[in-house]
Amino acid sequence: MSEWHKTACNLCYVNCGLEVQTDGRAITRIRGDKDNPRTAGYLCQKPQRLTWYGDHDDRLTMPLRRRADGAHEPVSWEMALTEIAARLREVRDEDLAEGRPGSFAYVGGGGQGNHSGGGYGHALMRWMNSTRYFGALSQEKTGDFWVNGKLFGGQTCHTSEGVEDCDLLVVIGCNPWMANGFNRARNLVNTIKNGPDRKMIVLDPRRTETAAMADVHLPLRPGTDAYLLGAILALIMARGGADRTFLDTRTEGFDQVAAALRGIPVDAWIAHAEVERAEVERAVDVILAASAMTVRVELGIQQGRNSTLNSYLEKLLYLVTGNFGRPGTNGLHSWLVPLWGESRGQRSEITGFEYIGGLLPLNTLAEEILADHPHRARVL
Repeated sequence: MSEWHKTACNLCYVNCGLEVQTDGRAITRIRGDKDNPRTAGYLCQKPQRLTWYGDHDDRLTMPLRRRADGAHEPVSWEMALTEIAARLREVRDEDLAEGRPGSFAYVGGGGQGNHSGGGYGHALMRWMNSTRYFGALSQEKTGDFWVNGKLFGGQTCHTSEGVEDCDLLVVIGCNPWMANGFNRARNLVNTIKNGPDRKMIVLDPRRTETAAMADVHLPLRPGTDAYLLGAILALIMARGGADRTFLDTRTEGFDQVAAALRGIPVDAWIAHAEVERAEVERAVDVILAASAMTVRVELGIQQGRNSTLNSYLEKLLYLVTGNFGRPGTNGLHSWLVPLWGESRGQRSEITGFEYIGGLLPLNTLAEEILADHPHRARVL
């Protein structure tokens, strides 16, 4: 019998309201929840594909246990959970008896929207006396977290965008038209495009759907974001665009930053990014004319070359111009329960990598398991 149920999407932190039609355990239809006060029936393309994610041909429908010959055999959930629990207890007891750190490595937990796995994962890690936590966040966002810690005093301080109230939206390394990322993204991008007093700048190598709607699109060469952002900031400084009232009352150490920005060889850096200086100047014109600019970034600069520096420079863009902590600008928020913590100087015994926000990068996971080390990971 078909039934409709209200729920929420967990594929990003916007958590759009959903209504799903079910037939037994199968989801048969998905639509936006028009009663949801935030998203009002809006959906991006990701939840519209939930039936495919849940039912595609490669999806496992039961636990598989590896046999001695390397092949896998289906087993019941009861058997799988019982055997996994027994093996985890055995490994935990061995670690305690040997006096070694927990051999358990945890991968998952998601981030942003899908927190439930992370909460259970943290509890299991504590029980296993382990600190090895890997996930999408540890590969994508740790540079951003580290910068937040230096700028705002805590790596769990997370910034958000005032897209609904801004008169200038700057989009760097993302495509909200396809990936959402802020509330009712397509509606808001359309609203900004059609608003006579609102503008949009996009920095992206590709002419994305969002870039095609922008007032200024800077199609930089991939991997040169730091050069282009540095050049833009240098031009803002040269034109007297720094908000000295905001900087003098709300920040420390800006004179050192200003000196570094003034030393940027603007023409050389713009040429390295392979964009036209006239278009960069036009983008700076729009930035300096804005009364409320907000900057939206994502993985395009957070997983690219110079990713940590990129995260610093994109934040300087709104801090130097004083577009912070007001409606329509960037600011800190409290609506995301973080799955990460603070850096404490701890490093992996195996790789020497520092735990940033309590996380280790996924590209070191194999070494944690395969290393010839008495404290290597034994369970994943």
